[in-house]
Amino acid sequence: MGNALIDNAVLFEAVGLLAGTLTTVAYLPQVIQVWRTRSARDISLGMFLLMVSGISLWLVYGLMIGSVALIAANSVTLVLTMLVLIGKLKYGR
Repeated sequence: MGNALIDNAVLFEAVGLLAGTLTTVAYLPQVIQVWRTRSARDISLGMFLLMVSGISLWLVYGLMIGSVALIAANSVTLVLTMLVLIGKLKYGR
């Protein structure tokens, strides 16, 4: 019975890591587009302010519960969304 719990924990963490990887990588095209074109006119400032806030809280939550998947995914996603937000503030006119 103990091994099944360990196997489930590993499976759950693997699913979390895969989900986090996919949702994190989803931001790469936007980051690349903003920095390549030097334009963020059509990006919603409000959306990215909310997204950065939400991702920051997910990161804090991941740290609080010790979830490697949440910590890894949200650390990288926070950097990517911050890059878009910086691009919006710099090139969003």
